[in-house]
Amino acid sequence: MKSIEIENIKNLTTALFTGTNFDEFLVTEAYFSTLFDVSIEGHINADFLNDEEKALPENREGSVSWGRIRGYCFELIKGRKTPLKFKIVFRMPGNRAEGFIRKYGLYFEPEDINGLFLNVNYEAGKMKCVTGTSLKTFTLDKSLEDAWDKQMEKFISSF
Repeated sequence: MKSIEIENIKNLTTALFTGTNFDEFLVTEAYFSTLFDVSIEGHINADFLNDEEKALPENREGSVSWGRIRGYCFELIKGRKTPLKFKIVFRMPGNRAEGFIRKYGLYFEPEDINGLFLNVNYEAGKMKCVTGTSLKTFTLDKSLEDAWDKQMEKFISSF
């Protein structure tokens, strides 16, 4: 787990809400506080989908992608006033985990990973991103966590 203080909040916020850089990430949860508070649980309601929609790859993970809700979330925060705060918990799609593992030469299997997370928190004029990993089994091996921290630090610094 690594906490990354964001110096150029405007650049990251612009990339987050108007760019496509985060679109493939899944949203575990999101919270926005402006004139009123809005909480989003990123879990897809399967009962809302027909059988054909349930079979689509973007609905198989069980969580909605940022690309599908980004515009809605942007509508929540845009305006003359800065939001009081917001928090978005992103998770790397499971189908991307294998490529990540191989890229860093790690000795994990995709099915060993519960999630690779990036939390974006904005409050009181400050923004930070916090990385996180979750495994299905216990291990003292921190190579997955270290690689994820490194990848997310590089990703965030590109804005």
